[in-house]
Amino acid sequence: MFIEYMPIEKVWKPIKGENFLVINCLWVSGKYKGRGLGRQLIGEIIDDAKDQKKDGIVVVTSTKSKPFLTEREFFKEFGFETVDTAPPYFELMVLKLNKNAKSPIFSGNAKRGICANKNGFTFIYSNQCPFIEDSIKNLTKVLKNKKFSYDVIKLQNYKDAQQIGSPFGTLGIYYNGKFMTHEPMTEKKFEKFLSKNVE
Repeated sequence: MFIEYMPIEKVWKPIKGENFLVINCLWVSGKYKGRGLGRQLIGEIIDDAKDQKKDGIVVVTSTKSKPFLTEREFFKEFGFETVDTAPPYFELMVLKLNKNAKSPIFSGNAKRGICANKNGFTFIYSNQCPFIEDSIKNLTKVLKNKKFSYDVIKLQNYKDAQQIGSPFGTLGIYYNGKFMTHEPMTEKKFEKFLSKNVE
């Protein structure tokens, strides 16, 4: 179990705002589920935000249940409210500690859900998650076998990450320039994804 967060000014996601902390990852799994540990972790970041005199806490969630995105209902229990959305399913939720603070928003690129490459698949990712790089290697094998063109772009810094079209930040998979999904997949699942959405 762990929680990872950072100042909004240097977050590796396309979010704009000032003086907030952003939750990048909250993970409680296996035998640790159902013990209230997620609540404890949220309590820790709230205390830390208060100590740092931050205006609040931000998290990217989803309008429906999605892998690698924490359920919005969980955050609602702590008073988080949706302040912005981005296609096709992202929500930006905020817990304000300073009610007068200006709410953060998704960037224009995130709202458009696009990337520069309009030819084939594009994978834009960062090393924030240790599983992403191996996942992309597996997915590009599938694309090679099916003769799809693709490009892989590794983000080098938070400034680049703040310009991308995927609010998830850690991974964006695009087809012909349009955001498709943020989800790392097995080869088998990706083949089903292709047959449903592309082929």
